[in-house]
Amino acid sequence: MFNKLSPVTITNQKHRNLFIVAMLWFFIGAWIDASAHTYLLDDIETFFTPWHAVLYTGYAFSVFVAMYAKNKIKDYKFDVGVLGAVIFGIGGASDAVWHTLLGIETGVEPLVSPSHLMLFLGAFLMLDYIFTARPSMDNLDTASVVAVSTIYALVMYITQFLHPYLQYGLFFTNDDAFAAGTLFFQAMLASVVFVYAIRFKITPSQMFLLYFLSFAYVSVHFVLGDTTLMLLTIGIGSVYSFGVYSVTNWYYTTDHDRKIQVSTAMVASLYGLFFVAYLIILQFQISYDITWRFYGLGGLVTTPLLFGYMVGNLGVNPRTGEVVE
Repeated sequence: MFNKLSPVTITNQKHRNLFIVAMLWFFIGAWIDASAHTYLLDDIETFFTPWHAVLYTGYAFSVFVAMYAKNKIKDYKFDVGVLGAVIFGIGGASDAVWHTLLGIETGVEPLVSPSHLMLFLGAFLMLDYIFTARPSMDNLDTASVVAVSTIYALVMYITQFLHPYLQYGLFFTNDDAFAAGTLFFQAMLASVVFVYAIRFKITPSQMFLLYFLSFAYVSVHFVLGDTTLMLLTIGIGSVYSFGVYSVTNWYYTTDHDRKIQVSTAMVASLYGLFFVAYLIILQFQISYDITWRFYGLGGLVTTPLLFGYMVGNLGVNPRTGEVVE
C-alpha cells in the first residue's frame, strides 16, 4: 500500500523552487494563526480571519504547484502528496464547521481538536511529498532541506506548550519543573533532527538553513504581539544555527570514533546555552527577574548535553559501533 503512495521524482529546479515558496507561504500562515490565537484571542469570533486567509491561500498555492509539477511530468498518480492535500482540505472544511458550532478553542485545545489533527496530518504528508520526490535519494536539495525544517517546525507548532521560547514566562515564575521540561524537550528534539539530517550527508550550510528557518517560523508567533521578541528569537536562532553549522563542519572533518554522539551532545547543549543567553537578554525587556540560580542555569546547558549524547547513539550501528550512513 505504502509503495503505491510513493511520489514520482521531480527534478525540474524551477518546480522545486516553487515548492519552497509554497511551503513558506503555507506555514508562515500557520504561525501567524498561532500568533492570533495567542495575542488576539478576544477578537476572534469567526473562522474567516485574515490569518486564516494567509494559511489557506498558502495551502491552495501548494496544491496548485503540486498539480502543475505533476502535470508537466505526466504524473497523475494518487500519491502521498495528493492524500495529504485531501486530508488537509477535509480538515479545513471540518474546522470551519467546528468553529461555527463550537466556537474558538483556547489553551491546548486547538492543538488536539479532531479538525486540527487532520490539518496537522495532511500538512505533514504534503511536506513528506516534497521531501520524498527529491531529485537524489543520496543527497538533499534546498527544497528538501526546507521540507525537513518545516516538518521540524510543524512538530514545534503542535507542541507550542512545550517550547521555551514561547513559554519563556515560566522561567520568571516559580514553576521551575515545567520550565525545565520545555527546554529539555526542545533541546533533545534539536539533537534528534541533527541525527536524522546528517545521515543524508547534509552540508554545513544546509544544516544552518534547516535550523535557522525553524527559528524563523517560531519567531512569527510574536508577529501580532511583541515584535521585539520576534527579532530577538531570530537573532538568537541565527547564532545557534551558526553553532550547529560549526558542529556539522567538525563532524565532517574529524575522525573521532564518537563524533556522532559528541556532535548531537553539542547541538543539544548549545540549544540550552543560547536559550540562557535569551533569558538574560529578556530580563532587560520585562520587569521580572529570572528565578533560577547560576547552577540551575548551568543545568539547562549540561543536562541537554547528556540527553544529546544518548540521542547520538541512534546514529551508530549497535553491532559494529560505526556511524550509520
